[in-house]
Amino acid sequence: MPRFKTTLKTLAAVAVASFAATVSNAALTADDIQTLDGKSGIRVYSADGDFVGVTNGLRLSGERARLFLLPRSGSIFRLRGRDVIITTKTDLMTRRGNDLVLDADSLRLRIKAQNPASDQDGALTILLLT
Repeated sequence: MPRFKTTLKTLAAVAVASFAATVSNAALTADDIQTLDGKSGIRVYSADGDFVGVTNGLRLSGERARLFLLPRSGSIFRLRGRDVIITTKTDLMTRRGNDLVLDADSLRLRIKAQNPASDQDGALTILLLT
C-alpha cells in the first residue's frame, strides 16, 4: 500500500509539472501587452508554479519586458530582502488570468539572481533573454 501511495504522488507531481510547462509555452499577445504595460500589483510565478513576487511596475516595449518586483510572503526571493528586477522577452512570459508566468523555473531564477550584475546594495537583477 505505501508503494501505491508513492507511485500515485509521483504521477500527480508529474501531471502538475507538465501542466505548468504547457501553460508557460505561449507568448503574450498584443492585447495582453497593451493591457499589462505599466501596471502594478500583478502576481508573477515561475514555470513550475513558485511565487516570485508582485509587480511594482512593468515596462513592455517591443519584444522586451522589464518587471520590477517586490518579494512578498511566500516569494522565492523574500529572504534576500531586496527588490527584484527581471529583464526578459515578451515571448518568454504568459498571462494566466491576472497573473504572469515566466518561462523559467525557480531554480533557474535563483541561479540567474546570483550573477555578477546583482550588486549587494541595490535590487537583484535577473536577465532571462534566452
